[in-house]
Amino acid sequence: MKPTRLFTIPFAAMALAVTMGRAAVRADDAPLVQPVAFLKATEFDEPAPAPTQGDDNIVYRLVHRLIPEGDRGRPPACDIASPGPDTANYPNSPLTLPKGRSYIETVPGTFSLAGSDGTPGTWSWPFMMRTGLTDSCELRLISQGPTVVGPTATSPAIDGFAPLVFDLKIHLWGDADQLYVPIVGVEVFVLTGAASKPFQVGTEPGIELLFDHRLPGDWVIEWNVGVFGSGGNGIPDILSLPDLGAQWAVQKQLTDTVAVFYHGFYNAAGIPYFPSDLVSGLGVQWNASQRLAVYTTYNWSLDGVGSPSGGFTGFAYAY
Repeated sequence: MKPTRLFTIPFAAMALAVTMGRAAVRADDAPLVQPVAFLKATEFDEPAPAPTQGDDNIVYRLVHRLIPEGDRGRPPACDIASPGPDTANYPNSPLTLPKGRSYIETVPGTFSLAGSDGTPGTWSWPFMMRTGLTDSCELRLISQGPTVVGPTATSPAIDGFAPLVFDLKIHLWGDADQLYVPIVGVEVFVLTGAASKPFQVGTEPGIELLFDHRLPGDWVIEWNVGVFGSGGNGIPDILSLPDLGAQWAVQKQLTDTVAVFYHGFYNAAGIPYFPSDLVSGLGVQWNASQRLAVYTTYNWSLDGVGSPSGGFTGFAYAY
């Protein structure tokens, strides 16, 4: 017997089985065995039953598969105006994205001038990625991004990637359509050690309360107050003493797409970062389309500590 004949009988049996299987399929027009798609997760790849064009994406489907609930109908349209970008000014809104909806916010033109007290000039490219886990809770990934800190009289310039921050924002109560009733939210976050070596300050938690007041005449007042760890050289592995910080903004909606604001912070710039203790500034936001917003501000120190002035320009995209 030739060695190749060892494989003849098994192959013949397999061929017979396949032939019989095909006959069975042809007999009732239904396969006996459904194939398994190892390389395709159909529940994520296939569109929703009644999608709104352009608004049904993989992130939306993934969130609804991981956190299922009853039939919500058509996906809500992407809207950069509701709840609006958080990086346009210093305070964060207590309103959250609808479940499955996402923003990416990026501020490539972030800079501060060198101060007379030895504070170095800086440039960075902050970003924020945020997705609604439910209609009242959103998950956010934040970083100051690529950062360059200029030289001083006692230290050379440094550059690298700023720490990643994992953030959870929760809308507690209130509605944007109600006048005078404050909208309230809470934000909890953890600054991690995922950063370039010059910017590693350890793992630091923080919490903020978020407030929003809607007033007649399309005026909005936002303010945040909270505590956070400041980190620092020499304490990379232990928690620092918490610091108190606050941010605020007064905004006027000029048209349906253009708003101007006066904003500032005490002891906590958040994102984008500004190296000073007490700062105010002026800015403008333009919603260029239903999905895209662009904004720019210029800011200055009120107490003469740190950088005397600086600004940022960025955009946010809804998907």
